Parts: sequence; structure tokens; C-alpha cells
Amino acid sequence: MSQPNIIFILADDLGFGDLGCYGQTLIQTPCLDRMAAEGMRFARHYSGGPVCGPSRACLMTGQHQGNGYIKGNPPQGNDEPLRPEDTTLAEVLKEAGYETACIGKWGLGKAGSTGYPTLKGFDYFYGYDSHRTAHNYYPEHLWCNDQQVKLPTGAYSHDLFTEEALALVQRKRDQPFFMYLAYTLPHNPYNPPDDAPYSSMDWPEEYRNYAAMITRMDRDIGKLIDMLKELNIDGETMVILSSDHGPGSEYNREVADMVRFFRSSGPFRGMKRDVYDGGIHVPLLVRWPGTIHPGVSEHVSAFQDFMPTLAELASGTTPAGIDGISMVPTLLNQDGQRQHTLLYWEFINMGPIRKSRQALLDVSEGWKAIRIGSKGKLELYQLNDDAAETNNRAEDYPEVAARMESQFNSIRGPSNLWPLPELGDPPME
Repeated sequence: MSQPNIIFILADDLGFGDLGCYGQTLIQTPCLDRMAAEGMRFARHYSGGPVCGPSRACLMTGQHQGNGYIKGNPPQGNDEPLRPEDTTLAEVLKEAGYETACIGKWGLGKAGSTGYPTLKGFDYFYGYDSHRTAHNYYPEHLWCNDQQVKLPTGAYSHDLFTEEALALVQRKRDQPFFMYLAYTLPHNPYNPPDDAPYSSMDWPEEYRNYAAMITRMDRDIGKLIDMLKELNIDGETMVILSSDHGPGSEYNREVADMVRFFRSSGPFRGMKRDVYDGGIHVPLLVRWPGTIHPGVSEHVSAFQDFMPTLAELASGTTPAGIDGISMVPTLLNQDGQRQHTLLYWEFINMGPIRKSRQALLDVSEGWKAIRIGSKGKLELYQLNDDAAETNNRAEDYPEVAARMESQFNSIRGPSNLWPLPELGDPPME
């Protein structure tokens, strides 16, 4: 098998239930629904964390939040950069002979830091270097490699990213390439150039805009797939679509009401910042015509699995000490798929009100433990018959609760940047 081109599209704050192929009925996503029908749709895929920074770090390094260096979003939006010793997926693929590009939101090291994209394996970078700047869809400038590029007034950054992605595929079509297309849609603010095709809907303006942002992204991913077909590299290219975590709450009741209106979290409890499944259970679509057979996979996977998976498909070298497990047997319909034992997530807020939430999933038995605060009372859910996490079984199964409590205390490495607060707070319901 020759090295496939790899396009990894990461949406920002896209919920499990925001796509038609995952049950959405109000928001139109025809291109991604077609991608799901032509590829593999994962029913049980998890992000690297419930907020942007640690989730993206997990994707890039193959280490879960307990072992990874970046465990949370720093306060005031100041990005903590990846270190020189943190090997990224881009570095692995570059070493394997790929041309590598990052387009969109980075957030793992601003310009001048050790974590800047061109220092972490990307030959080309165009986009936002930080989380904070990515929250403005109409910026005065973006970064192109190590230079700031001024933009025309009113330019919508998402559209520029799509143009850049299409141009890059044109340029690199004759050589193996890895494009990390980190879209910023549908993260707030909800202010797209227009609200088509929902202008006539009797919804609040913010709802129309949110839906329009998702449909706009869907349209542009369709353009990208159409170009692969036009260039006759469709069968040589694997396209992946996922989201960095659950749909946004921003601790804003109006946004939370919108998430509920669209059922953006699907059948799950919670949303962004929660370690209930609504905050971490995300869509995953993988399309590679002629190689990946269409279907639905129930394999339990997470962001750390992309490092070994893509390294194997690219004939690269998987770094030692990662937490991921290759999904190649599942993708290629082969025997021998290994399974995770435990999956771990956390949310640590190091702002004025320190808070922590942790989650641990026993993959084989379906038990999921939630701990609010490092000394908080444990919640225990059996996901096999309670995917919505509504029935706390901790008192019914004290031995399971005790076992998972002890596992919490061993799975998380120490961190001076993100010490684990003792006090927590309830999730936004």
C-alpha cells in the first residue's frame, strides 16, 4: 500500500449531534452525510479533552491528558507552547516523506515560541497562532509561516482557509501530503457573513447563524472532496473529519439553550468543558475510496490513536511512550484490532475560581467514573445501558467505584502548570 495523502479536518466546538449522519434534523450537512455514507462513521470516538488546548495537544502528540504536557487551557487565553521534546504527528509524517501543512487554528504555541507550527513539523502554516486571536472571524491579519499577512477589511477567515486548502491540494497533488485543516467553525462568535440557508427560519438570530456556520463548513468540505475527484487523487487520499470537543457552552445560558435546541450533544449529557460524554464524545468520519469500506464502527477510539494510526499508514515511525492504539485494523477491515483498557479526561480551570472535573472510562466493562474535585464524591455510570449518564450507580457497585477511584490517583502525572484543585463545581445542565 502506497502512502496516502492525509487531510485531517478538525472542527471547533462541533457537537456529536450537529451532523445529519449523527441524527441532526434541523441543520443541513449534505456533504458530510455523503462523506459518512462513502466512508466509515465512528459511533464511539472521543476527543482528547473537553476544551481546545489539551484536545489538540493529544491529537498532535498521541498522549492523553493524564500523561500529556498540556493538560488544560491556561487562564486569560495565554497558550502554553509545546516543548522541543514533544514530538508531533506532523514531525512523524514529515520524517516519513510527507509535505506537511497546517491551515486554520493552531493554539499550541504562538509565534516566537517553541511550539510554533513551523518548529513542530509543518512545512507551511497559514492561520491563527493562538486560541484568543482565533475568536475573531474578521481579523486584521493572519500568520503565513513566520510573517503576519494583512487582510482586507471584512475578510472572513474561514473562507480564506478554504481557499488556501484548495490551493494547497492543487500544488501538492503529485507528492504525499498531510494537511491539518483546523477550521474555527462553529465556535462563537456566531457572526457569519450571512445566515443562508436559514434566513427565513423563525429562530433567534444566533441559532440561524450557528446553523449557517455548520452548513457553510459542510459546503466547503464538499468543495475539497470534489477537487480530489477532479484531480484524480480521490482514491489516493484519506479525509478525516472530527471535532476538538463537544458543542460550546461558554458558561452562557443562551448558548446552552441553543445547544439543547439543536440537540448538538446528541443523546449525551453535557457540553464543552464537561467530562460527561456530551463534552468529549465527538463525530469521526474517515473516507478513503477503494481502501476503507463504507460502514459504521463501534470501536472505542480517541484522539491519541491518530498518531500510531497515521504513522502506520504513512510507513512512518511511531514515537515511544504514547498512549494511542493504531486503528488500522478497524479502518482496513482486518483482524487484530487492539482495545484500550482505560480512557481519561479532565477539565482544570486555573482562573480565579479553581475547579476540576475528571473522567475515567473502563472500555471493556463500560463503566465510567466522574469525579468533581480531586476529593469529590465519585459518580459511576454504566454506559452500555445508560449512555446519557443519568443513573449514578456508585452506591450500588462500591467495589467498582473504589477500583476506579484508585485508578484516578495513578493515571494522572504531576503538573506544575495544572495542579489538581481539591474543590470542583457542578456541570452546566
